[in-house]
Amino acid sequence: MTEFHNLATDFFEVQAQYWQAADAGQPTGGLFQQLTLLGRRLLTVLGRPGGATPGPVKASDVAGILLDVHGRELTTHPSGARTYRQVEELWAAAEEFTSHATPDQLRNFLAGKAQYELQEGRASEALALVDRATHLPDGPALPPPSPYGDLRVLHAEVLHRLHDQETVLEVLAPLETELAALLPDGPIDETDPEAMRLLSARSGHGDDGPATAARLLQASTVYMRLLDVKAGALRDTGRPEAAERAFVRCMPLYTASGLTEVGLLQRARCALDRDAVAEAHRLLELAAPLFDGADAGDRTSMRAHLRLVRGAAYCRLRAEAARLGNGDGWWKESLRWCDRGERCTADHPDDLLAAGLHAERARAHRATGDQTGAVRAYRQMALALDRVLRVPLGHRFDTLHLRFHQPLFKEVQAFAEETGDAQLCAVVTDLLKARAFSARLSLLRSEAWRTPAASADTTGRDVRNGPDHGAFTEVSRRLASAERRGAWKEADRLRVERAGLLTKIRAIDPRWRLIRDDPPFDLDRLSHFLAAYGTAATGGNPGPCVALSLYERPDSVLAVLATPDGGLHMGTRRLDNRVLSALEAHQRELQEGPALLDFWGHRGIGLADLIPPAFADKIADSGTCLLAPHGRLHTLPWTVARHHGHHVIRRTAIGIVPNLSCVPLLDHRPAGRVRATLLGVTRQPEGKELPEAGRAVRSLAEYLGAHRLREDPITGHHATVATLRDLLNSGPPDRSITDVLHIVTHGLAAPGAPFDAGVQLIDGVLEAGEVLMSRMCFQEVLLTACSTGLRATADHSGGHGALEFPAPLTPRPLELAGDVANALVHAFHEAGAAFVLASPFPMRSRLATHHCAEWIVHRCHGSAPLEAARRAAVALLDEDDSPEQTDKWAGITAYGAR
Repeated sequence: MTEFHNLATDFFEVQAQYWQAADAGQPTGGLFQQLTLLGRRLLTVLGRPGGATPGPVKASDVAGILLDVHGRELTTHPSGARTYRQVEELWAAAEEFTSHATPDQLRNFLAGKAQYELQEGRASEALALVDRATHLPDGPALPPPSPYGDLRVLHAEVLHRLHDQETVLEVLAPLETELAALLPDGPIDETDPEAMRLLSARSGHGDDGPATAARLLQASTVYMRLLDVKAGALRDTGRPEAAERAFVRCMPLYTASGLTEVGLLQRARCALDRDAVAEAHRLLELAAPLFDGADAGDRTSMRAHLRLVRGAAYCRLRAEAARLGNGDGWWKESLRWCDRGERCTADHPDDLLAAGLHAERARAHRATGDQTGAVRAYRQMALALDRVLRVPLGHRFDTLHLRFHQPLFKEVQAFAEETGDAQLCAVVTDLLKARAFSARLSLLRSEAWRTPAASADTTGRDVRNGPDHGAFTEVSRRLASAERRGAWKEADRLRVERAGLLTKIRAIDPRWRLIRDDPPFDLDRLSHFLAAYGTAATGGNPGPCVALSLYERPDSVLAVLATPDGGLHMGTRRLDNRVLSALEAHQRELQEGPALLDFWGHRGIGLADLIPPAFADKIADSGTCLLAPHGRLHTLPWTVARHHGHHVIRRTAIGIVPNLSCVPLLDHRPAGRVRATLLGVTRQPEGKELPEAGRAVRSLAEYLGAHRLREDPITGHHATVATLRDLLNSGPPDRSITDVLHIVTHGLAAPGAPFDAGVQLIDGVLEAGEVLMSRMCFQEVLLTACSTGLRATADHSGGHGALEFPAPLTPRPLELAGDVANALVHAFHEAGAAFVLASPFPMRSRLATHHCAEWIVHRCHGSAPLEAARRAAVALLDEDDSPEQTDKWAGITAYGAR
């Protein structure tokens, strides 16, 4: 008892000393270490077996104090003063005490941590923390005032940073109604004597008067944050006048908090959005004293913190106002503000603000004719914007991020085309395409999460065993049951619920924080890959390997061609009316049917009609072409593409990749013998027999022999969803063997539901969503199934579900931006396959199985995957290369880079 009493006394004395030093702006590091050590010892005493809690001190009291000081130690240090790993270590140290905290204490700690991550520009991590805080059980009926207010406001702030402004307004609407009922005159203006008199009078009513007044002040703080976030959402949805009215309403509150400049900057932004440059200048001049160096010695106050975190925003607005004012020599003033802004981002890194400053610098350089300076600034801008959303957060957030920044990307792309800068064009074109997919591959194919720096909860096993995954499995089971019973309304509801769960699982996946600074496009890395292509792995097609990235526009195609000598070439091909009509007809037929699937043969179109002729010649003379299509070009049958009337595949192997940055990440160097697993679905769930699948599997099994089979062929009643699920979770690949998975069945497309495309098994459908979460041993996959390469271009459910808050009652369909890699093919890539053979549209099963049999024969004889696909296609062309015949198998496409 004496030990406990002494520890408790020392602990609370050091706590008092700590906060006295903190309030005085003195160093607190030593006191923080003492407090942590004493708290840890105190918790040990309190947690001894069989001992009742002595005295009035509880473990939660100690834990709450320790969590508060850990949060303060991190958030009061200048941004960048600690490395990312040091930040993670400090948060991890605080986690030691969370098991002793009450739900309210833990909720406040997580909210503070989320606020910090949001301030540091890590919205994805803030998203996961808000989700974790939301899942905590409710506290007592009258919880103590929280310094972070209502979680819905923090949720809205995260969504605002992720550009989901429509959902921001929907999340805030019910909270605003609650607050308006509590505070009908709006937030309390603490500089208004009458408002404070009324509050004081209320605090004197009864025993609960002071608590009521405290809750009203807290509600007022939440209300002010709500109005600020709402105004920002209105501004970013193209309503600057409404946003400015909201900010004007907040001005007395900004002033009361001593942070008038917050409102001035917000209003200046709105003024620039509506081209009121003079008004913006006036507002910025009013804010100037804070940002132009007054009180530079003040480093601890809220105003000093505002100067630190918003200094770059002030400079960016100044630079933009100078440009829009278009005065004499405006570029000099703009560059001066850009220089100042970059010093601000050095003190407080913020990639989004840095991108804006780089864009303004590029525009100023362009005005002076300094193309070199403009290229350098635009490239820095592109890299900064890539870091803003470096991890995939689901179709909705990825799409909204791209939509918001697309004007900047298009500006850079046009400048690169105008100046002939192929490398800048390649960088920004990759960002306009399936960038998040590259990030996922970079993690999957790295050993980062196996290193000591990765915490236990970042392993693939723990990620897949969380509560959301359990809920996903349960919803999948109920969905299958509803479909078997023909309860289609229930099935539709469960499908939307499951898609939301999957979106959330992927958005808050803790492994994403292991992805750091992987460059979006590295020419040296790509050139090295192309140069070593022929010698890095045996069995490839002789001849050089080139990589081609395409970007479709309404009347042209922008092409970037990388060659093994380190060359990077850019060109634009204008599409004549004949080609445009052919593309439109092809798309229409794919949707409505019947389709002439050999686009090239039936339409008389050649490769040089879509890309610069010199590029077409280069591809036709190469041994391998790694092709990254875009837009409608994804649905073209590239395997039967023609050049000067001849099939390109006869000489050149063609592999489809999502973008150029994916190429090295999809590298696959076949090692050891080929070992196959064969799965054939001989009967559909509704009872229709599929005898071709059984015959194909038996024939291939006889050819391969037992020594080349991983297990007995899977057919009949064994070809179930559970069996395929087990195969997909078969673990990491065996480095000494190349495992191949061959699935013969029907494929199901879902152009309006990205996670719902799948393959039929005897007892149901296994969909892309489940494949995405798998980690399999198979490095090569053959999908003898229709439409498994078809990309979804929209999400009719709106793509919601990344957090626990409900989706809108009437979700609006979300047209996906960019080139989201969301086909079943890409799900298999993410599950571990480097090579996939599939088709974006229907094909005849006999010819498809023939093609796969040819592929397996060549693969077993030592051909690399792309070369085996080329030889299999040539064998079918040798039999009959008429468009009427190639229609039946034209969609068979090789996806991969080796």
